Amino acid sequence: MTKREHPLKGEFDTATARWERTTHEDGTPAALEIGYADNGLVALRMAEDPEGDILIYTPSEWEAFVDGVRDGEFDIETWDDEPIVEIIEDDEEDAPANK
Repeated sequence: MTKREHPLKGEFDTATARWERTTHEDGTPAALEIGYADNGLVALRMAEDPEGDILIYTPSEWEAFVDGVRDGEFDIETWDDEPIVEIIEDDEEDAPANK
């Protein structure tokens, strides 16, 4: 399936789009690919699943998204200083038998 139709934004052809893979700060490949279509639409997809779901943006939506990323709008706090908590689930084999 190369053509994805968005009901409000139009058609995005994954086969003819120019795809760029994002990279980490050290230059290694990251998980996302950004696709640029001839009609101006921009898409995001997981690099490991090119036939999976994609997010489609109009040029103005993409510009607002990129500006938000640059402004730190989507930054999350790290959990580096949080204690590690291990969740242990009961294993049915180890559970006591009902009396």
